[in-house]
Amino acid sequence: MIPVIMSGGSGTRLWPVSRASYPKQFCEFFDSSFLDITIKRLKTLGEVNILTVASMKDLTTKSALKESLDLTNLIFEPFGKNTAPAIALLCRVMEFKNKTNEVVGVFPADHLILDEEKFLQAVSLADLCAQENNIVTIGIQPTRPDTGYGYIEVQLDQVNLEKEDLKSYSVKAFHEKPTSDKAQFFMNEGRYYWNAGMFVFKVSTMIESFKKHQPDLWSRLSELQEDFSNIDQIYANLESESIDYAIMEKVKNQVCIPCHLSWSDVGSWEEIARLGDEIPDLKLDTGVSAFSKDAQNNFLYSIKNKVVGLVGVSDLIVVDTPDALLVAKKGKSQGIKDIVADMKSMQKQEATRHPFEKRPWGTFEVLADEKSFKAKTITVDVGGQLSYQSHEKRSEHWVIVEGKAEITLDDEIKQLTSGQSIGIPSNHKHRIKNVGSSPLVFVEVQTGEYFGEDDITRYEDIYGRK
Repeated sequence: MIPVIMSGGSGTRLWPVSRASYPKQFCEFFDSSFLDITIKRLKTLGEVNILTVASMKDLTTKSALKESLDLTNLIFEPFGKNTAPAIALLCRVMEFKNKTNEVVGVFPADHLILDEEKFLQAVSLADLCAQENNIVTIGIQPTRPDTGYGYIEVQLDQVNLEKEDLKSYSVKAFHEKPTSDKAQFFMNEGRYYWNAGMFVFKVSTMIESFKKHQPDLWSRLSELQEDFSNIDQIYANLESESIDYAIMEKVKNQVCIPCHLSWSDVGSWEEIARLGDEIPDLKLDTGVSAFSKDAQNNFLYSIKNKVVGLVGVSDLIVVDTPDALLVAKKGKSQGIKDIVADMKSMQKQEATRHPFEKRPWGTFEVLADEKSFKAKTITVDVGGQLSYQSHEKRSEHWVIVEGKAEITLDDEIKQLTSGQSIGIPSNHKHRIKNVGSSPLVFVEVQTGEYFGEDDITRYEDIYGRK
């Protein structure tokens, strides 16, 4: 099987930690990021592929390098168009690789699955079903009448295949997110399962489904060149559509494998709080030292360690980041997406961007961004290096704080350590590399007329960036 991670999403439900520039799959609530956890889970199935959008290239590449993945197995959409175009693109890439007879498993990047043994059993059965040209979904046994998920209705009297204690059933219908009464009905009936967005299929089977049910979409993707040179033009003309609506609600050759995986989509701050309380092994680090008086049932979280005092309040969610603060009543966090939308309409960059960013080589955090200068702290991982580059509209001054740096300035190479500094004039080629055994930390001060991240010309880059 070819395991494929679908890594999309806008990152609004867990704002202000998760944002469009740093969505949930990259957040490290439980020791590792959701994407890293998912990669580890799927490595046992085969060579992991990741399907994501171009704006997530640096973050995705960093995770891929950390987990020793083959970077040629990263697939980038120019921008998101929902899951149907994404899976069609995946099938087209498999055509290029002559892998249309292979079985593919598509799994979200940002879900938790605590019963990994049962998950692997379900995927093994799904593989067998897919070999018989079925499109397979893995359904989650509901634990509550939840209105936040779609549901898959199965026909319990029509068993396709079974293995160990799992069975695959013919699918009767897909149902959109229900009302409270309908969700309770689904729960009571026992033949409705949460749709977790996990699909297993033979590539050729899915291609035939696209040809039959979405011929325009497949026709456009069939024009894609193997080097992706025309992908922007193709994607600009695609409709945004989910795989559920485009394919799954129409095909007959599909089965569902219901199972209990101790699964969560971690879709709200309430869910983060629940998981942290109920499953200590997840090691949720809230980053808060709390002192309270007459305060009950509050959840506090901070990116940077913070002391918090609470007096006379209850049932609150308080989330702190360097540039934003969320205060919400428990049970009301679904309104976060609305306030993020309001911020976007007011062009508040805090809606979508953090003052820090991650790159394949490490991280940087903006300390000051003024009209005449910009200051950052930059951390380069062991063995990491920035690209060999130049800037047209700014000069830079670097002060090494920790670690050992090798700096290339035009044709000259220098070694610098803590307390030493160097100036980088505009339009001069330069690069910094961590040649020490610990992270390299330095402060960068930019001066000039423009400080945007797009003022860069790259000449060499070990991470394949242009």
